[in-house]
Amino acid sequence: MLIAVLAACVSRRTTTPRQTAVVAAGTPDEVQALVRLALTLDAAGDRHADTLYTTDALVVGNARVRLAAPRFAGISSGGSGRVTISAASATVEGRLAWVLVDYRWVNPTDRRAEAGRATFICERRGDSWKIVHAHSSQPLPWEP
Repeated sequence: MLIAVLAACVSRRTTTPRQTAVVAAGTPDEVQALVRLALTLDAAGDRHADTLYTTDALVVGNARVRLAAPRFAGISSGGSGRVTISAASATVEGRLAWVLVDYRWVNPTDRRAEAGRATFICERRGDSWKIVHAHSSQPLPWEP
């Protein structure tokens, strides 16, 4: 029995991240726009960000579950900061999509800037995309 279970795990078929399927359900640009909006609204402390997530979405920032803004690692509360995206890539497979993004949060009032990296999993629900999972963290001091 154990051998059958191990064989099933080993023979699992995988796909490479380079394969991007653009199908009728959506495009990478649509999910990237959703992610950019989520980060922008979160940095501003805007409650409209809540509408971008499913009711059961799981958001983790720096290893802590986040239930409200600020949801993302490196972003502090107060609503006086802004986010810029330095890199983003999206992959769409049918009704699901995942987006990898590097961002920078800047608060000129406090003279603070923080870097972050996030992975979003989005699902097509009806006519729009919703975030079902997001995980963000800040790079370690020795990482570039």
